[in-house]
Amino acid sequence: MRITIEAPPVGRIAKTQMLILFVFVVVVAPLSIKTSYSVLLGGIIQIVPQAYFSLLAFRYAGARQVPKILSAIQKGEAGKLLITALLFGLSFGFIGPLLDVPALFFAYGAMIIVQWFCAAKALNYK
Repeated sequence: MRITIEAPPVGRIAKTQMLILFVFVVVVAPLSIKTSYSVLLGGIIQIVPQAYFSLLAFRYAGARQVPKILSAIQKGEAGKLLITALLFGLSFGFIGPLLDVPALFFAYGAMIIVQWFCAAKALNYK
């Protein structure tokens, strides 16, 4: 069976996010290691669950695969929410005193914005 619609290059989104996060961590590191560590954690808390979702959501393609696609998206979203909650819980439970909380949430939000721009570019990748 030939698939006529190609899946968007979503794998590059996580790679791009990791590159931008790494640059940001390196830039912030001379100012404060605590802030830099918090930025790294905040970015990872956003990137890892989104990458998991992307892997599941874009596993299948084609009109005949619609039930599998829908199921994969539902499982991916549920897994994404659980992984996000788990990572936030672990961060605050085990590393809480060592965190710069505003920096963690700033990095989390910044990675969401980077994801939006990367996804918009990926959808217009022709």
